[in-house]
Amino acid sequence: MSEQIAHYRTPPEGARALGLAVTGAGTIRGQNRPRTRQALTGYAGVLVTSGTGHLALHDRPGRHRVGPGTFFWLPPGVLHTYGPSGGTWDEHWVLFEGPSTGGYENLGYLGGGVAAVEVADPVALAESMTRLVELTGRATSLPDHVELGAALHTLIHAVGPGHGLSADRAPASPLGHRAIALLTADLEHPVKIGELARELSVSRDTLIAAVRAVTGDTPIDYLTRHRLDRAKVMLADTGLPVGAIARRVGYADHAYFTRVFTQRVGMSPTAFREQAFREQTPPEDHGQHIAHDPPERPATPRPSPTPPTRSPT
Repeated sequence: MSEQIAHYRTPPEGARALGLAVTGAGTIRGQNRPRTRQALTGYAGVLVTSGTGHLALHDRPGRHRVGPGTFFWLPPGVLHTYGPSGGTWDEHWVLFEGPSTGGYENLGYLGGGVAAVEVADPVALAESMTRLVELTGRATSLPDHVELGAALHTLIHAVGPGHGLSADRAPASPLGHRAIALLTADLEHPVKIGELARELSVSRDTLIAAVRAVTGDTPIDYLTRHRLDRAKVMLADTGLPVGAIARRVGYADHAYFTRVFTQRVGMSPTAFREQAFREQTPPEDHGQHIAHDPPERPATPRPSPTPPTRSPT
């Protein structure tokens, strides 16, 4: 006979507005009954900790073997069949919903990649799932649900993209990291993706896929973010003119740099620098001066007049 712990919650609107809201979580020990051709209204995540079985998502071909340390996502509205084969298994499960799910799927999370993931550290993930179940069991207030949503974000990150912790990612990771190192080695000079791909002896598409697997961006988008990050540091920590900073991070055209910075950051480089000055002590000079009004000097008190001395009579 199986042993079950199940908690169900209706999250407050304030928790849903943060992007993810847990609607249920639980643990089943000795599960012996497969779920057949069912569909959910929200998302579910399942971690199997013992036993073996199978998983089938009926919008995808094939059946997937499931064993200890296998994690799989069940998207809403998709018919699925899963359960132990010829015995029992133990599992943790979580149910959730929210607007952030679409963004995660676009990045390859929540089943956006392979259906079943062999996680890198199943013990740590089981501890995270156990904590989720405990938090769900005592979640009553809005702060409780906020904490629960944060724990779910952590879980999604720990599982990783559908291709992230499975064998599929192994070849891409070293290539992606080598490409990133070459992309950012010399920010002052332009980068051509075709030349970089030839240097790494891969196709342009393979290079782009490898960088995206690591960063979530194309090589050019990642390089732009990196250049802007470096520019922010120099704007905040040095007195270099904006044009000099633009050249140091690879923008020969000062006006174009300002336009890109403003579009991505939401303020101009000058406004960013002024904001940084307000939040910290003035930056080091490094040979360049930024004009500021001189601080007011305290008034020097005038000496009191010395009374005339009387000569002794």
